[in-house]
Amino acid sequence: MDIQLKKWGNSLGLRIPHRLVESFGWDENSTVEMLEVDGALVIRKKAVATSLDQLLASIPADFRYSTDVDHFMNSGPQGQELL
Repeated sequence: MDIQLKKWGNSLGLRIPHRLVESFGWDENSTVEMLEVDGALVIRKKAVATSLDQLLASIPADFRYSTDVDHFMNSGPQGQELL
């Protein structure tokens, strides 16, 4: 697939065909990163940073620690630990 570069201010721009946009699950709000790898241009969707609140909200209400971790989380100090 050939894509013609176009002047965009002091830069060059390229249009990503709709077929590729759909294939990669991108939309007009997607952020991509561009990398140079072995002389080739790689464009990939940038991972969206998850906030701590979003991460905590994703934990199921019925989540339980495994036995070994549960013991650690619920045990008190055993010696001279700095807390």
